[in-house]
Amino acid sequence: MPRPLAACLLLAVAACDFSPALDIETPPYEPATVVRSVLRAGDVARVRVSVSRDPYAVDEAGVGLELRPSRTDGRVVLYRDGVEVEALRPIERTCYREQQTTCDEATGQAVTTRSGDFPCGLYVGAVPVEAGATYTVRAEMPGLEAAEATVTVPDAPALEAQELAGVGGLRQLRVRLTDPPPAGHRYGLAVLREYDRYTGSVCRVGGRKDTLVVLSRPSVYRSDFSTTDPVLITGAREAGSSIHFVTFPDDAFDGRARDFALEATPRGSHEGDTGALRVQVTAMTAELYDAYQVVNFDLDENPFAEPADLPLNVESGFGRVGAVASSEVRIAGPGG
Repeated sequence: MPRPLAACLLLAVAACDFSPALDIETPPYEPATVVRSVLRAGDVARVRVSVSRDPYAVDEAGVGLELRPSRTDGRVVLYRDGVEVEALRPIERTCYREQQTTCDEATGQAVTTRSGDFPCGLYVGAVPVEAGATYTVRAEMPGLEAAEATVTVPDAPALEAQELAGVGGLRQLRVRLTDPPPAGHRYGLAVLREYDRYTGSVCRVGGRKDTLVVLSRPSVYRSDFSTTDPVLITGAREAGSSIHFVTFPDDAFDGRARDFALEATPRGSHEGDTGALRVQVTAMTAELYDAYQVVNFDLDENPFAEPADLPLNVESGFGRVGAVASSEVRIAGPGG
């Protein structure tokens, strides 16, 4: 009898939770303006504005970052070096959390059903953003304190790229990036492939039919590439040898030119691939660079890592405003 009794007591203890309950009073929720934007050199400003949500309330809508509502009932102004450039134009749009399109075989018409609509508009400017300039985005929403963020748009990288003699069926690329002083520049590198056609599905009487769509001018998609360069390998946030996009600082080549060796396959996976490549290098601000590291670092691979907060730079509110400038070199396909 003693042994079964001891076992029962042990099970009873294991089933109970003796951890103390902590009654912590959370601060009251105060709504604030949220500003999100990436200013791109040579393009007009695009800004999304919303209102913060109560972090302790149940999110009945269950929206993710890609489905966050935005509002257009306020005023957004863009300043350059403290001088007003323009008031951005609000554009109202409606998005849906769920959307499905079916084909009516009898009529050949596409029928789209949507649910969970929410506002997803934005504010758009008319004056192109200039590299090297410092901009302030100020958002004023009804009933809330005005929020603003200031960012300096980087200069476009000094970039060269050429194709070398291929080995083993791969296309060898040499990319030269010249980093200007001072230290602290941050870059992103990608290899894009051109395609000039694709097969699309269209609704016809009797059901969906595949049709070949020929583009008036080539479009691009991001392609895999490989490298043995230690700077790129260290900055990669992707498992395996293939890289889609890599970010890296100028720590190893501050104020100097640096050559990177890349390898790409002769053709990409897209059916309309023309064989032409574009090497793209983007200079980005610290807020964007740091946010990318947080979002793309796999915490599951490191049991000792702690979750990191995404960087914010909006005053009197929340959100992030960054800036980028890109340079691109096109490399023709074989025989082109």
